[in-house]
Amino acid sequence: MSLFDAYVFIDWSAANRPSLREPTENAVWVGALTLGLHEHPETTYHRTRGDGVSRVLSVLMGHVEEDRRVLVGFDFPYGYPSGFARALGLPLGPRSWWEVWAQLARRAQDTPNNVNNRFAVAAELNSIIVGGGQPGPFWGCPPRRVIENLQRCSPGFPFRAAGGVQLPRLRVVEIPLPKAQETWKLLGIGSVGGQALVGIPYVHMLRSHCKLTGCSQVWPFETGFTQSPSPDKGPFILHAEIWPGVIAKRTEGLRTTDPLLIPDQAQVRATCEWAAELDARNELGQLFSTPNGLNRQQIQICIEEEGWILGAIQR
Repeated sequence: MSLFDAYVFIDWSAANRPSLREPTENAVWVGALTLGLHEHPETTYHRTRGDGVSRVLSVLMGHVEEDRRVLVGFDFPYGYPSGFARALGLPLGPRSWWEVWAQLARRAQDTPNNVNNRFAVAAELNSIIVGGGQPGPFWGCPPRRVIENLQRCSPGFPFRAAGGVQLPRLRVVEIPLPKAQETWKLLGIGSVGGQALVGIPYVHMLRSHCKLTGCSQVWPFETGFTQSPSPDKGPFILHAEIWPGVIAKRTEGLRTTDPLLIPDQAQVRATCEWAAELDARNELGQLFSTPNGLNRQQIQICIEEEGWILGAIQR
């Protein structure tokens, strides 16, 4: 029996302006596949993050009304390296990740025209972390835009925060991934940090939405590592972080078959097909189980703070 009835995956963007009117890459793309309804994933292009998330919300609410179990994922980090909540002075424990999400949701602003304040948020968080007017772990900003507490270059890691907290450069899941980028990096090639600062507040909204919160969970923060993250029947929504590197070869294969596919479009389509095929073979559950090679402390860190990437290499 499959774990899910539908799959929704999003290729995200932190762009500070609407994308082109014609479909292009580096925009927001949503891929959706519903078993029994779609032979192939549907892909939609969105010029702004607000429009893209509105599409996701509409799809999720439709699935809930039909009692379906849905796997949904965005391609940016859902957590930060261990110690981040402590460095911010937030409550610690099993809900540390949620405290961080709520903190970002309170600070982040994103207009309907795609203008966001991610650099200002990073500077504010840096100020709290260092306890003064010095640069912090978040780094990277436009060359012509000087922001107090935020510098253009990496401060070096591990970063020593106020109170002696040591912040690693990478999360546990990212250490064995050769192309993984650090969540502290806000600008430049592969700068997922900006996408996370803008994106996590949206996932926070979806998880806490009044019509979805009662049937939603976030893996592995709320479910723990388990091969059975979903109930036998819906409605149910499971949020899980994804990473393009996991399905890179499959995405390349799709574009070879259909050169007209835009890279980001091919990525969300490939992710839907990948998850559905694994689920049909009863192999998807293995990706939600405890990663190989982790000790008890690392498992706790991943569940309470850092999260995990669906399908990441298990050591």
